[in-house]
Amino acid sequence: MFQLFNGSARSDAAEWPLSKVTAALEAQFGVLDVLGEDGPLKVFGVQDHGVNFVVALMQTGPGSGKVAELGFLARFVGFTVDLRMIEAINRNLHISMASLEGADLFLMAGLEVAGAFDQGQFRLIMEEWRRDLMVTLHGISGDGASMAAAFPAARMEAARSFAMNVAPAPTDDRPVDMLASFLGANIKKALCPDCGGRGKRGLIARICAQCDGVGFVTKH
Repeated sequence: MFQLFNGSARSDAAEWPLSKVTAALEAQFGVLDVLGEDGPLKVFGVQDHGVNFVVALMQTGPGSGKVAELGFLARFVGFTVDLRMIEAINRNLHISMASLEGADLFLMAGLEVAGAFDQGQFRLIMEEWRRDLMVTLHGISGDGASMAAAFPAARMEAARSFAMNVAPAPTDDRPVDMLASFLGANIKKALCPDCGGRGKRGLIARICAQCDGVGFVTKH
């Protein structure tokens, strides 16, 4: 769907209609501020829940109406930021890079478009950028910042208690692989002996009561 832009020659001729990209931005964020144009580059300002950032659309040529690259930029001023914090933030970013310029933190992302434009997938790109914004905001908000505090359910004691996952005790002096258990790796399945794995029985194809139509049963 998209590639990280690295400044090398384009491997394909993918282009997205400028009108569709701007329409998708307006649908998600409302009115866009047109900040200016520089040749093929068209720059928009976006406000999202109190956070300002820029979306830069690089066209294939001035006025072509065909987008070849996307860029994102956010600047954070007045926060206490050092190189160690920047390194910690960069380790958790997905499509972006954080950089310290003087006392200001710049969050930047550059993407090269690929494939045909799809509004749903474009929304996923924006969510990746918003995730990187969230990671950055968390990093610069100080030690008292809490991601959980921003999530309403996490403030409910009953929800916090139910969602608690305690590290399992070792079995036979070996640590329990919680991830493998979560993925179902420790659950053995076998074909249902009643329906032979079909999930249905009889000429009128009733759902097999033994396996509830799944076709497999847990092997004990």
